[in-house]
Amino acid sequence: MTTFYDAIKVGLLNLVVNNLPIAIEKDGMDEYRRAAARKMKLNADELVIVKILSKALDLRSQEQFLYMVSLVITVDDGYDNRSAFPVYLEPEPVPRPAATGRERPIIVGFGPAGMFAALELIASGQKPLIFERGKKIEERSLDVQRFIEERELNPESNIQFGEGGAGSYSDGKLFSRRDNNTSYVNRVLQTFIQFGAPAEIGYISKPHLGTDLLCRIVRNIRLHILERGGEILYNAKMTDLLFADGTASGIIINDEQEYRASDIYLALGHSARDTITMLHERGVALELRPISVGVRIEHPAETINQMRYGDKYRDFPGLGAAAYSLNYTNRKIRRGVYTFCMCPGGEVVNASSEQGLLVLNGMSYSQRSSPFSNGALVVSCHVEDYGATSPLAGLAFQQDIERKAFVAGGGRWEVPAQNLMHFLGEDSSADLPENSCKMGVVPADMKDILPGFVVGELAAAFHQWKEEVPLFVSNQAILLGAETRTSSPVRMRRNERYESVNVKGLYPIGEGSGYTGGITSSAADAIRAVERNVSSQGNSPS
Repeated sequence: MTTFYDAIKVGLLNLVVNNLPIAIEKDGMDEYRRAAARKMKLNADELVIVKILSKALDLRSQEQFLYMVSLVITVDDGYDNRSAFPVYLEPEPVPRPAATGRERPIIVGFGPAGMFAALELIASGQKPLIFERGKKIEERSLDVQRFIEERELNPESNIQFGEGGAGSYSDGKLFSRRDNNTSYVNRVLQTFIQFGAPAEIGYISKPHLGTDLLCRIVRNIRLHILERGGEILYNAKMTDLLFADGTASGIIINDEQEYRASDIYLALGHSARDTITMLHERGVALELRPISVGVRIEHPAETINQMRYGDKYRDFPGLGAAAYSLNYTNRKIRRGVYTFCMCPGGEVVNASSEQGLLVLNGMSYSQRSSPFSNGALVVSCHVEDYGATSPLAGLAFQQDIERKAFVAGGGRWEVPAQNLMHFLGEDSSADLPENSCKMGVVPADMKDILPGFVVGELAAAFHQWKEEVPLFVSNQAILLGAETRTSSPVRMRRNERYESVNVKGLYPIGEGSGYTGGITSSAADAIRAVERNVSSQGNSPS
């Protein structure tokens, strides 16, 4: 096949052909070539597909589902209609600043932000020292399984804490609402491909990996870092920050060991409440930020497939379990209700990390083959809802809901659950439908767990959606509580160099910083932070 570099050598031309509609029944490279040839007014044998740039599923017509595909096509340099199509330019390699002679930097946390900060530092010539409060991914998986089977929670090794971060036990979504189609997101995706992700995540519209693939990729990234001089210490929690005169000088690990550094990257994640509290007590500048809380809602996957695909395509091979996204807005009081972190063909997992506090998340494997589909269904909160003005008030707000969920579940780590029709008061005898929770569910009333305004807004949203998507609002749906850790309720204030506004040398990154959400945006945040810091030292690109 002709490549981009072959085209340069023999005088061929690479052009971008956008938005080719491909019937899903005909999906494949031969049909792409025919569709491109029709649009370019050529014979199919006069062009070569070099690269797929994007591929998105279009469900707007129930009569015919389409893939909208954009391609890089190679044609002869004398092609008459060349001005009608953009010329494709291969992205230039990203120059990385060199950090020669710099002191060894410290990274706290080895989730997406910590991993990508380490990769970027190594690319700049540094050998970071990384501290992870949890365990390696292989050992961590055993602790997660033990929690499911024996109800023994390890507060330092669970779905929230450990190598890979909370995202390792999720659907593994790699798209970002905030950073879509930016060069940083592309760099993140290409890095995942380098370490074992399928090449298609580089062009499909909403890529995901699944927890099985993510765990393998995390291991590959770890080995790469270690082979290039990075060092990772596990079971190593930062318990204090060393700084004086507004400048960081090091950290204390496990209340015992001191490590010195002038550059410290904090990649804590959104659940490290004890560490965030310590930072507040030490005077690091924090501020409140709004979050969203609510429930997980789960349906049979076939119900969601029917809702999204209709009769014609609900069993169509290759489409996989259907996803959805729903929104409701109460403009009078500036509150929104929305679904996110949707897990087609997934399961609801007990993602607790503290004794006596119960929180849920969703998880899928790469094949998304579970008979159930679930999503977070949450209500936006204002900082005034927290009932206090301390930067830690949002943490207390989350903890209060999680404590009530634990009690409602019987105090044995079972998940409190309620039939949707029972929640709406339309069928008080409605049974709990079958569900994916491996730790079991117990009947509960979400009114005993969630704040009143959250319950009211959820009910209002359901009444609207009952008219718009009746399959969604039925006795096949189960509500499970509680979903509270949608994002961090704390923001670590930082400047344009990603440095703390009042502690020099301290760089809060990722979800725990309060500026990002999800795997991709956290990873991109780390790349930017390292670039800005290293570049600011006055070094030239390598």
